Amino acid sequence: MPLRNADRPLPIQIKATRDGFTLVPDATTPFQEIMRYMKHRLDESHDFFYHSEMSLDLSARPLQTDQILELRCLLAEKAGVKLVEVKMREDLVCTLEPARTRPKAAPQCSSPRNREVTPMIVRSTCRSGTRIESPADCVVLGDVNPGAEVIAVGDIIVFGSLRGVAHAGATGDCSARIWALSIEPSQIRIADLVALPPAGNKPTPKRFEIAEIQNNMIQVLTL
Repeated sequence: MPLRNADRPLPIQIKATRDGFTLVPDATTPFQEIMRYMKHRLDESHDFFYHSEMSLDLSARPLQTDQILELRCLLAEKAGVKLVEVKMREDLVCTLEPARTRPKAAPQCSSPRNREVTPMIVRSTCRSGTRIESPADCVVLGDVNPGAEVIAVGDIIVFGSLRGVAHAGATGDCSARIWALSIEPSQIRIADLVALPPAGNKPTPKRFEIAEIQNNMIQVLTL
């Protein structure tokens, strides 16, 4: 790896904490440069980081959901590191299970998202009659109630319960995903595929759920 310019900030800081390490990406460094630097550090200090636990602090530098998963896989594959939580801001933390093998993503369909567009952030619960449309990812800091509808070209991330309608990958991106603390929708769609909830109640999960396309079907997994 070429020597880093001393005048430039580190692509990603690795801060030691009482519980492990915290990763803090630089606000302006391109994501692939962050990944190259992280790979170099894991190769260089494999034994030091081996089987440790790390948190990801995105309060100053948001990442897209697929970028978080890509970084999580790198940590697990290179040094058995567990990414245990993602901090979005001081009062918003997503807790993750220990790292495991990521399911293979479905192949891209037509019209993938424009990753240069800033994600839309909805800072309230979406109530009945609300319709949200995002040209990129959409992050909802609340519930999506029955009768509400969220449509996004990219991923939909709900820091609450999803009980309304959610359509991710609205322009045909089959790799788009829907995340929520609990997925109990009236309907979810990814690209052109549609899924309805099963009859009956289900236990509330303790962690995030994610809906994605696998084998040409929408499946819901618990993270």
